[in-house]
Amino acid sequence: VLALARGERLGELFRSEGARVLTFGEREIPDTREILEAVLETGREQVLLLPNEERLLEPAENAAAAAVRAGIDTVVIPTSAPVQGLAALAVHDPERRTAEDTVALAEAAAATRHGELVVADREALTWAGRCRAGDLLGMIDGEVVLIGDDRESAARELLDRMLAAGGELVTVLVPKGAPPSLPEGLAHHLRRTRPEVELSCYSCGESAGELMLGVE
Repeated sequence: VLALARGERLGELFRSEGARVLTFGEREIPDTREILEAVLETGREQVLLLPNEERLLEPAENAAAAAVRAGIDTVVIPTSAPVQGLAALAVHDPERRTAEDTVALAEAAAATRHGELVVADREALTWAGRCRAGDLLGMIDGEVVLIGDDRESAARELLDRMLAAGGELVTVLVPKGAPPSLPEGLAHHLRRTRPEVELSCYSCGESAGELMLGVE
């Protein structure tokens, strides 16, 4: 399994879960050539590729097609966020037939709803109303669902909305510079409102967002 990861800390997290990793900087976007080179460097005949960002799906697909032409059976698991990549990697079984493993990873990724808390960089009209530059935007699967001005309360509301459809496991990726009170507050909130839900928090280093959430 080859995972694409923004920043060394996130890369270390994927490596700890057993993946090979292509890391890149906060403002970088790897192109098809770089991804293809990473696939070739694995030295494997079969590679499962985790893009982990929506905008990396296309270059990952192009790299996979080029790798197939070079004789390497490469399949892209359509992970649009790191939390989906981690969910997919958690069910990877190298002893399983590749076709079955591919299906298992794809199903795990698809079953993971992903949310993100980001800062608006300009005034805009969203599905949740009009936002101003500096507002906090809560997003679920790429759609803005809430606008807030307090990071901790917005994070709690975003988590509640994601769990409204059900879920047993919450994964939180906390970027560099986030206050310790942010994951601690979410843990306290879950213990009080959803004690049956398991919570896992990880540092993800550099990130353009304020918080990333995954619900399975």
